[in-house]
Amino acid sequence: MRHFKTIAKAIISIGLFTYLFATADQKQIVHVLGNVYRADGLAYLFLAFFAYFCSIGLMAFRWKIILKHYDLDFSFKKLFGYYLVGLFFNNFLPSSIGGDIIRIYKVVGNSEDRSPGFASVILERILGVASTLFLAIISLYYVSHYFQDDRILYTSAALFSLIVVFFVLITRNRPFEFLLKVFDKFSILNIGEKINKLIEAIHFLKEKKQVFIWVFLLSLLSQVAIVFLNYAVVLALDIDVDLTYLFLVVPVTFIITMLPSINGVGVREYGFVFFLAAVNVSSAAAISLSVMNVLVPMFISIWGGLLFLMQRKNSKIDEVKAIEKNL
Repeated sequence: MRHFKTIAKAIISIGLFTYLFATADQKQIVHVLGNVYRADGLAYLFLAFFAYFCSIGLMAFRWKIILKHYDLDFSFKKLFGYYLVGLFFNNFLPSSIGGDIIRIYKVVGNSEDRSPGFASVILERILGVASTLFLAIISLYYVSHYFQDDRILYTSAALFSLIVVFFVLITRNRPFEFLLKVFDKFSILNIGEKINKLIEAIHFLKEKKQVFIWVFLLSLLSQVAIVFLNYAVVLALDIDVDLTYLFLVVPVTFIITMLPSINGVGVREYGFVFFLAAVNVSSAAAISLSVMNVLVPMFISIWGGLLFLMQRKNSKIDEVKAIEKNL
């Protein structure tokens, strides 16, 4: 079943990317990407790398806050390194959560209880999505005149509301106890037990609601850094797009990449092409921007690969696979 899902995702990604690339002007794509070699283009590209490092730093700091409240003390430097290693593995694992699995493994290897390490990463992921949706809702409200269809706005608002309701319920005793009883009935493959451990770990923070607020705000700032990364790339490639409009394109496209695909390939490009077309940006330029959104993190992830090689003596890839199977 897992292999079938991977094949289906690959078909979607390859199919979409091939279609978009075939219908765009390939020579124009090469020309737009070549703009980066201008003197100011390289300077803007450096700013894009800096913005991405800032985003990783903010995410590492929010992770540190969560772990601290689980009485797990990790240095910022170490967590920053774990993020880079996770980013490196994202290049090779078919799922976008591949890097998360590596980070869980790193934390679990330094603590006796697996649940807090697992919950910290899942909590990060959920609140990260919530912050992205929040940013998308605000952006869609201000640039709605570009579109006649409000379905994206309503969908984003609905998903954000669901996440808020989830955290409200899970931090209250009666709904929490009800959820535990419900998932206790899911005994197949111990699914219910695993979900309950996650719920219990998040419920543990019910008296520390400021943690959720801080993590949400740091997630928001991290997304803002990604928007500025895109703006720096836009300037490097000499593409005519306002910073304000990118506050719509980047968050919404990030949400779209959660659809079935191989690390967002294909659907990411479709998102950029679709939304940038509204401001008269060519498909070639939109695809070029999307490609740079892959190349910048990929280049930075090389540092993660080097870190992993240095830590290889203490790393056992079989244990990583074992954790993935148990999630």
